[in-house]
Amino acid sequence: MRIDLVDFRSTSPAGSTSPSLLSEWRVGALLQAIAVRDAASGQLFLDIGGQRHNARLASGNSAGPANGEVLNVRVLRNSPVLALETLSSSTPVSADNEATVVADAMRRFVPRQESPALMLANLSWLARGNNVSKHGLDELPKAVTQAAAQLWQALPDAESLGDPKTLASALQRSGAFLEANLADASRGATDPKVLVNDLKSLMLTLSRTLRDHGARPNAAHSDIAMNAAPPTARGPLTALNAAPATFSMIDGAEQQMNELSRQTDGAIARLTTTQITNTAPDPAMQSMLIELPVRHDDRASMLRLRVEHDESRKRQGGGDSWSVEAAMDLGQVGALHAKVTLAGHRIGVQLRAESPAIVNALSARAGELESILRDAGLEIDRIVCLHGMPAGDTGARPARLLDVRA
Repeated sequence: MRIDLVDFRSTSPAGSTSPSLLSEWRVGALLQAIAVRDAASGQLFLDIGGQRHNARLASGNSAGPANGEVLNVRVLRNSPVLALETLSSSTPVSADNEATVVADAMRRFVPRQESPALMLANLSWLARGNNVSKHGLDELPKAVTQAAAQLWQALPDAESLGDPKTLASALQRSGAFLEANLADASRGATDPKVLVNDLKSLMLTLSRTLRDHGARPNAAHSDIAMNAAPPTARGPLTALNAAPATFSMIDGAEQQMNELSRQTDGAIARLTTTQITNTAPDPAMQSMLIELPVRHDDRASMLRLRVEHDESRKRQGGGDSWSVEAAMDLGQVGALHAKVTLAGHRIGVQLRAESPAIVNALSARAGELESILRDAGLEIDRIVCLHGMPAGDTGARPARLLDVRA
């Protein structure tokens, strides 16, 4: 479909007060436009870069785009009128409605989110055979221990994540993609094993099983809760600290179930908050944050991953830019942080640790890493090993969590 902007002239868009837009109207440039229809006459306008232009359909679908339809277009010519070719279109939820949905979801889940570390510590405690209270008076219901064991066994083993296929499978089952996998399953496009072993699905099962057996999360001891800063799409990626098993300090199966119920609900709320955070508003910078619990023998910790794809360089004639960040708490030696950036065939690696001994160990192996990357056909930008975690803006998302009106 071709659309002409009849009020455009080669010197300047009609009514435009921003000369910075002129470079974007060159032949071959890709633009995004929103179709606007006059309610009375049905006249078509295109909203581009905050400016509304009178438009006419030059060829293609006789009906033309509908009101509110988002068009990805390419400039065919810019004189004597601006001719645009539509490449794709969609009719998403309006920006105002989407922002309202996101803000409401954040208000609902952020206050309830809790670090999964306490839940993981208690799952580990149960996996070691501690199925009784600290005085050995009573046991947890069998259905509860079975649901907890199933979740524990579904956690990926840390050593296996060095294999790319295993890592990809673990990320797919991390819970971050549960709803998308369910949608694909309805079309037969998802392996049922993925859904059976999905971590969010298993946490929901554990939460339901606990409540079915009388657990009351609101009755748990609030003084041993472990709050964590809400996940954000921007800012430094910090590690989530490990925690001790609170079951060892709680007397009675009833209180243990209340505690595990609150921790599981808090972990589910945090995972849902992370999913909401991943709804990036900037299509040029796609960002995905995943918090993956992993097992190390008889304990577990949280591996935080953030993958970003920056397409702005590609639009400017350069190559794609990718970055992968990872952060994990290593226990007594502190946290480890890694960031890998890839622009074209140039790669940069930055490794950080809280422990000087870990920094020295990483530095000693830096040459080996450089050799592996060069053998893979990559050009080395830099490989650095630093002491201390990254610092900077927290990147908190601007969402109102409390609305007080007089």
